[in-house]
Parts: sequence; structure tokens; C-alpha cells
Amino acid sequence: MKQATHTRDAHRLAGLCALSAALTLSHSASAQQSLPTIDVGGARRATAHAPAPRTQRPVTAAPIATAPARQPAPFVPQGEQIWRGPTNVVGYVAGGTSTATKTDTPIRDIPQAITILTKQQLEDRNSLTLGQALSYVPGVTVAQGEGQRDQLTIRGQPTTADFYTDGVRDDAEYYRDLYNIQAVEVLKGPSALIFGRGGGGGVVNRVTKKADGETLRALQVSTGSFGRKRVTFDVGQAINDQLAARVNGLFEQSYSYRDYFNMKRWGINPTFTWKPFEKTFVTLSYEHYFDYRTMDRGVPSVNWNANPTIVAAQNLGAAYLFPGYPASTDRSTFFGNPTVNYAKTDVDRAVLMVDHTTDSGLNIKNQTVFAHYAKFYQNSFANNAVAFSGCAGALPPCVQLSGYNNETPRQNIFNQTDLTYTLQMTPQIKHTLLAGMEFGNQKSDTNRNNARWLNPFTGSANINTFFGYPTTFLPVVFNNPSFRRHTDLDLAAGYVQDQISVTKYVDILAGVRFDSYSLKFVNNLINPAPTSDNYWGQSLTNNVARWSPRFGLVFKPFEQLSLYGSYSRSFLPAAGDQFNTLTISQANMQPQGFENAEAGFKAEITPTLLFTGAIYNLNRTNQPVSINAFYNVLTDTRTVGGELGLVGQVTQEWQVSLGYGNQHAYVTSSDRVPLAGIGPLFTEKGKVVPSVPQNTFSFWNKYDVSSLLGLAPGVLGLGSGVIYNDKFYAALDNAVVIPGYARWDGAVYVKVSENVSAQVNVENILNASYYASAHNNNNIMPGAPRSAFVTVNAKF
Repeated sequence: MKQATHTRDAHRLAGLCALSAALTLSHSASAQQSLPTIDVGGARRATAHAPAPRTQRPVTAAPIATAPARQPAPFVPQGEQIWRGPTNVVGYVAGGTSTATKTDTPIRDIPQAITILTKQQLEDRNSLTLGQALSYVPGVTVAQGEGQRDQLTIRGQPTTADFYTDGVRDDAEYYRDLYNIQAVEVLKGPSALIFGRGGGGGVVNRVTKKADGETLRALQVSTGSFGRKRVTFDVGQAINDQLAARVNGLFEQSYSYRDYFNMKRWGINPTFTWKPFEKTFVTLSYEHYFDYRTMDRGVPSVNWNANPTIVAAQNLGAAYLFPGYPASTDRSTFFGNPTVNYAKTDVDRAVLMVDHTTDSGLNIKNQTVFAHYAKFYQNSFANNAVAFSGCAGALPPCVQLSGYNNETPRQNIFNQTDLTYTLQMTPQIKHTLLAGMEFGNQKSDTNRNNARWLNPFTGSANINTFFGYPTTFLPVVFNNPSFRRHTDLDLAAGYVQDQISVTKYVDILAGVRFDSYSLKFVNNLINPAPTSDNYWGQSLTNNVARWSPRFGLVFKPFEQLSLYGSYSRSFLPAAGDQFNTLTISQANMQPQGFENAEAGFKAEITPTLLFTGAIYNLNRTNQPVSINAFYNVLTDTRTVGGELGLVGQVTQEWQVSLGYGNQHAYVTSSDRVPLAGIGPLFTEKGKVVPSVPQNTFSFWNKYDVSSLLGLAPGVLGLGSGVIYNDKFYAALDNAVVIPGYARWDGAVYVKVSENVSAQVNVENILNASYYASAHNNNNIMPGAPRSAFVTVNAKF
């Protein structure tokens, strides 16, 4: 075939040469022989006088046409991209994504609820961290995470591990910055076919900035409330036709409305793309990220009703009938010893990705990721509610303080290979086929030491302090071993998927994934008085093999509207998100299960304004839920709910992002039944899952007011938004209620010149007093007061 093509090209070239020669000879001949004049005008009347000679006009030579200067071909061909993530992005809206199915698919053809936070949205709202960004996503609640990690509840499912970067698991516990992020994608419902274990409520995927050959020289400086000092830069260009480079960097030092808080973080992320052939891209990326902060777990709760009858009912297990609330104290008050509280994270992550498309149209992607997380945190915190009696060593009312430190290093190695191919069976039927495999290894440690207050040898693990001044500087050491756990996980998976287009009206998505896990758990705690849980050196292995199917049907009655239904399953091994719920004595080794049924619609009101909605029923089985620091129960839960979203351009000047979520998450069964000794009313059945407000609402819009003032487009813009959350429970016993709240934010955008712009973001304009999140009944985080930040962007 190539030889025939070359022959045709040679014949064409010879013909062009012959034609050029003929034209040249013709021009030369006309210059040597004068041809008779041909009069094509009308008949002329004869006259007696000789005609006057005509005035000769100067002849102006016709301009010689010159071929336009050859423009260099773009490093990445137009319409293509070298990463998985949003496609056809215009402002706040993305027309498609290649994350949800591992194929570039329009949003309206994906049978799943998806929220995409584009780069423009993140910048306009001044979202610097993942937690800030996700506050505007329906169906997602940002939990406290003990003041040392990102933690979410998605569709009633708490998670510390369902985080991904460019489609690869990034499951260590730390706070993620967005300095090198192009977009944040939230995929709702179980997604095991694409992402593997977990992801029961959904997954969060960060899409990183890549070296795509674009010339960039960008600098961003931000300052404002609480001493924020932040600088980021983004520099990139094509070095030649085959090599492009890009570097993103961050440095920040900031304080907080919370007493004694201090935070410092920095990151550097160079990335290179090599294009040895037209349809082959090799991307190499490395990131080092460092985060150090004072660890702060907020304020405790209080129940002011000390009626003996109510106290007796609470002791019987009916605390939810007489709930407590966050303790009334200044939102800046620190509980514990701030001199010992800190969390430190070092992340080193290297990625090698090869993307090649053959002449026959088969796309091959292979991605290898090595990540090392060095994590250590140490904290003291309120361990009980405010007490009015029994305050040994302190004046009533008092708060009991506890503490521990924890070292949790992790090493991840993953390799993914995906093959995709589009097959046009008939003019009306098209298959988009995916086949892939994933292999990985994860090594993790959890080494914990409990606190000893006052005396390093005989000190108590807890101490009481006066509620009126709960910040203490009493000596405390962390030398009482609690556990030493090591886990080693090997995983292998294979998956297939077919997206079938049957005419322009129907799409079918069907696929299945098979996962095989082998988790080795070793208990390295040396206990002088061993119990059944603490035998040094004992180990166990948990082997899991599971099929995870996915099916979806999309009906498109006309081009701008799609209706869909879907079913999917996922699972989570018994070790949980962080491999820390598996113990030597654990009898139930069965994995947790997730099952989701969903229906929804997606409507393109205009090509750049997308309206979406979904309803769902999500069941989770065999879930261990913490009752206290030492005891879990196995529960089954159900979440029923729905959500609406509107995102994009209402007009050329007006961009919006709106989301509403309604969900009810509750326990359907529990392995703990009322027994003598724990209270006849103690049961989890019927309890509401914590950190799940029934109603959430968010709205952000930006309007370009330049034309109203006679200015050029884009010179002056205004932004405004609101976040609303219903009340929710802090823990599974439903004994403490976190009140609902509304927060109003705003922004002003100014374009100073073509290369310089600035914005001012104000959060909580009305200075509302509220509680943003909770980890349990006595680790509740107050929301920030009114805060203002100035950001200047410069391009060179």
C-alpha cells in the first residue's frame, strides 16, 4: 500500500513539473512574436480623418503571487490532547471527557452523573485546594479529616482513598494542592470498571498540566487574610518539533483564623513530552510536594440538658433523642497542646506514559506510576464532650484531652495498559472497544504511639482541662506503643468494555472488570502482655477475587437531550480504605460491596450550557463503622437521592455553575444488637450516616460588566456565589447535630493589560458563624470568618 502511494505521488510530481515547463515555454514564445490585435468591440463607423493616436497608459506589472510562509505544525495536532480528562472545554463547561470510560466521550453519552470543575472555575473561585474546590459539588460533603488529610463523603459513602491523578490511584492521606492541576473531575457512583476497588460513592480525579508545546510564562501571586503568602508559576514551551517541556511550581506560607495555626507547603512538577513519531507521545513527569501544618481537630460538643431522666435515657442508648451540639466557644479556640501538634507530608511521584496510535487506528496507552509518601502526624485533641462533673484535676466545666502520633508511609507502583479501537460495523452501528489490564503493589505501615501526660513513664493517656481555657502547655510525650502494622498488597486486574452506538438515538455501554488482590498483614507490635489482637510477628493473608460489571443505556430522542439508566457494582477489601481495619482477630474477611442503580438526563440548552439531573439508589454491605477508637460494627447502608446541575454560559458575558443535591443515607442493618450491659436501645439500624446533609445547594456565577461601562470585553467582571448545607450528624450514634448553614462569597476581576490581571475574592461576606465539618462528636471544625484575598496574574 505504501509503495502504491509513493508511485502515485511520483506521477503527480512529474505531471506538475511538465505543466510548469509548458507554461514557461508558452510565455517565452509570446515574448518573441507579436500576435494580431483582435477587436471584440462593436462595429465602428468609418470616418474621413485618421484616428487620433491613443494615449498609452503605463502598464503596471501584476504582483507576483508568493506562497505564504510555512507555519510550523502544532506540537499536538488540533483536536487532540496528550492527557485523559475534559475535552471541548469552554469556560466553565466541558463537552466531554476521556476519564469516565477511558475513551473520549461526550458528556451527554455517558450514563453516569459527572461534575467537572474546569481550570476557569477553579481560578475564578480561588480554589487552591481540593477541599475548597469540592465544596461546590452536589452530593459531596467535605469532612474534617482530623486536620491532616482530605476526606469526603460522596453519596453517603465516607472515603479517604478514592482520589486519583490522571486516572491512577493516589490514595495516601494528605492535603492536595491544585497548583499543577488542569481540572478536577468527580464521577458519581461505583466506578470499579475503570478505577478498580472502592469508589463506592464516586471518585475524584485530578487532571495535571502537561507539556503540550504551548508557550507559557505565567506567574501568580496571592496574599490576604491570615497572612497568606503564595506564589505559583507555570512555564512551558516546545523545545523543537519533537520535544516539549513544562514546569509548575508552588510556595505558600499562611496562617489561619484558628489560634496557633501555621502552614507551609511547596511543590515542583517538571514534565516533558517527546514525540518521536506523528502519532506517538511519550510523557515523563515528576513531582515533589511538601506540606507542613499545625494539626487542629476543632472543638468538642456539649449537651446542656443535665436532667437526670434524660441522662438515664442517654445511658440506655437513646442519645439521639436528646442530641448535643458544638460547644459554644470562640471559633479560634484551640483544644490541646499546640506545641506538639503537627502533620508533615512528603510526596515523590514519577510517571511515564506512552500513547501511540497505529496506522490502523488502534490506540495504545501505557502508564507507569511510582509514588512514595512519607507521612507523619502528631496531635492532642478533645476526646470527650464538655463535662460538668467528674473533672479530676480541673475546674468544671471541663474537657478531656487525649493524643497520639502516627507514622503512615506508603509506596505505590502501578502499571496500566489500555487498548481502544473504533469499529464501524454498519453505517448505523459503531463499536468503541476497550481492553486493558492493571498491575500494582502497595506497601504501607501504620505505627502509632499514644500520649502520656505529665510523666513520660507513668503519665495518663488523658488529662482534663478547664473548658474556659482549653489550650494547655502541659508536658506530653508519645511513647506508649499502640500498634505496629505492615501491609503488602499485590493486585492484578483485567477489563473489557464496549460502547455501542445504534443509530444516532441509542448508545449502549457494557463492560466488566476482574480484580485479584492478595493482602498480607503483619502485626509487629511487641507487647509485654500480648492479647489476641497483639501477637508480635503474627500475620495473615487476605485473598480477594471479584467481578465488577457496569451497564448503561442512553436514549437520545434528539441531539441536544439524552436520557440514561445504569447499573454498576464495586467492592472494597476488608482492610478498608487505608488497610487499617484488618486485625488478627477479625472473623469477617469478606469485602464490602457497593451496588448502584441510577437514572438521569443531560440536556444541552445551548452548545455551551449543560443542564443535568440524576436519581439513584446506592447500597453498601459489610461496612465497618467506628463506634469509638477501639470498636467497629458491621453495617449495611442505603443512600437514596438525586441531584441537579447547571453549568456553562447563559450569555456571552454570564457564566454559571449551579448544583443541588438531596440525599438520605441510613443504616439498614447492623451486627450489633441490643444486649445487657450496653443498653437495650443501642442499635445502629435506622441511624443516619454521618456527614450527610439531606439538602445541599451551591451557586456561583461570573458576569462580565465591561460593556455596561463602555469598556472593552473582559476588563471588569463580578462574581458571586452561595453554599448551603442542611444540618447533619457528627457520628453514627446521631448524638450530636451539626447545624446547617449558608455562606455567601464574592469576587471582582480586573484586566489591567493584555498580560496582567487581578482579582479579589471575599469568602463569607456576611461573616456568618457556622460549623463546616466534623470527624466525630468532639472533633468539629468551625467555619472561617469573613476573609479576603488578592491575586495577581502576570504573563510574560
